[in-house]
Amino acid sequence: MTSRLETISCTEFLELVDYFADELLELCQFFVAHYEEKLPDTERLYARLCYASKLVEDLLDYHGAKNNQKWCKFRELVASVLNFASAAFTMKHIVSRISFYEIGADSSFIFTSRLVHRFLINTLINICQELIAESRKLGIRLTPPALEWDRFSNLSSNRFLEFDVSPQDLHGEKHHIVRITTAYLNINRDFEALGFYKRFKAEDFRAVIPARINEEILRKFEMIIHNLQSSYDTYIGRDSSRTESSKFKSLRDHISISLHLLELSGRMSHYFERHLFDVGRIGIFQEIQRLLSRLIKTEFLLDAIINYAVYYCTEFLSKGKSLAQSLLNQYIEHGEITAGVPVKLGFHSRPCMLVAKIVQHYGGQVEMIVGEDHFDASSILDLQWAGGKVHREDLSQVKFQGDVRALADIQILASINYGEDTMGKGIPLPPELFYLR
Repeated sequence: MTSRLETISCTEFLELVDYFADELLELCQFFVAHYEEKLPDTERLYARLCYASKLVEDLLDYHGAKNNQKWCKFRELVASVLNFASAAFTMKHIVSRISFYEIGADSSFIFTSRLVHRFLINTLINICQELIAESRKLGIRLTPPALEWDRFSNLSSNRFLEFDVSPQDLHGEKHHIVRITTAYLNINRDFEALGFYKRFKAEDFRAVIPARINEEILRKFEMIIHNLQSSYDTYIGRDSSRTESSKFKSLRDHISISLHLLELSGRMSHYFERHLFDVGRIGIFQEIQRLLSRLIKTEFLLDAIINYAVYYCTEFLSKGKSLAQSLLNQYIEHGEITAGVPVKLGFHSRPCMLVAKIVQHYGGQVEMIVGEDHFDASSILDLQWAGGKVHREDLSQVKFQGDVRALADIQILASINYGEDTMGKGIPLPPELFYLR
């Protein structure tokens, strides 16, 4: 049953805010008061700002503050603290752990990471200052901060406990290595298709977000890569004694840095779309939007999303591709099949494209063998070269060798004349080949 809504007086609500916002405002005052003499730049401070601002945001939302002329500005500032504290927490992790990641990070990535981190801190300071000023206007109690520096020491360290846990022989690990590396290659392919392999000019930023990239797309990929990392940590053992252990460590690091960059870009895209993007707001909401635009360097925010977080996520996913491919080819089950040549028309464009798509879908190495020659079955061009040889030698069968998963689907495709009739017209594909449609 829906509860009956009642009106709360401004006096009563102010008392509630006094009670629940005390920690947030103390942290904001502490942050603002100390940033010039010594930057309070630690994960614990950002984590506490996140917790405290989320608590106050919930209080404000439960009481409808975003629809109240007096309190909607305060509510937007609290939400801004939450978003930028969360982004700063993620960015602090990236900056602190870059040197521990085996991802081939160059000086440009390191420099830009620190630049983005400084932007987030400066923005957070601006927002905290404005929140304190707005609190005074509303009559909210501001207690002088009694926080001590030793409460905010850094988490990151280059000192590690001894690695004394014995290697784990996990059930079905080989199968999961194949599954996870295949998933990595598919994620990389899909993310590359977004087209962020180059940097964009400032004048193009607003045509990119939210039209080409936005919170919804970024959150989708964040969830997919989070699931991939979780699956990796569950099913792949950390055995430093195996010869390829450095490959596993590096692949895990490429997954991790990509996930953190997506967390960052998703959070910042959410903020831009929700608080800064012009969707036709009027009145008090337009005034607040203009205020936030003054507090936050919007163009730098867009630059950080597009040319830092999304660009480098594309780069690191791409760099990890060779690792995933190498591990996949090492752990896949290899096999060989003999398949017929497409009736009448041979290996022209359509059959070659479908075979290549099957191989690309699984990611493992597959070759078409024609006589003594081997052709890359993931390449349409290679398959067409092979098709020419098949035609010249008037062959009726060829061999495929490699990843048994791809071979099974190629066998299915071959059984229906590679998806076409004898006149070259396409025919429906079986359910097993759904991903080719």
